[in-house]
Amino acid sequence: MNDEYRTLLLDAYKGEVLGEALFAAFAGRVADARQREKLRALERIEGTTAAQLRSLVIAAGIDLGAEEEAAVRAQGREMGGAGIEWGGFVKALHDALPPYLAAFVRLRQLAADPRDPALVALVTHEQAINAFAELELSGRPDCSLSVLEWYLDSVSAKAPPSG
Repeated sequence: MNDEYRTLLLDAYKGEVLGEALFAAFAGRVADARQREKLRALERIEGTTAAQLRSLVIAAGIDLGAEEEAAVRAQGREMGGAGIEWGGFVKALHDALPPYLAAFVRLRQLAADPRDPALVALVTHEQAINAFAELELSGRPDCSLSVLEWYLDSVSAKAPPSG
């Protein structure tokens, strides 16, 4: 495991933690119930992906202290509470995705096991969020949530039974 892998993994984990907090904060302030539902789905996707990456972060010997993780969450809450309107949010989300996706693909290439479920989820969750944003921007907000729900259903179907 090299330094590039560790850096990309830590950046990915922190990005998911930040995204979860951002989407939660935005959902907490948006008035439109349908937009709030979409934000809650995005929040769950980011949280699920962060949880999946956590074991890889630990296995890589990366110590993200509680204070640093709290600071990342606080930054996400601040961003989500900043008052951006829906259209600007979706456009900014869409425009931000390509470099993240490229970094996630590179992370998989560097991994000892590129088929690790957490790394596969890292890439596929970004593709699902991109599809969501594409639908929103192309005037199809009526079906954008279904992409997020499909992704969450596919993750749930792969999860081991609890208890």
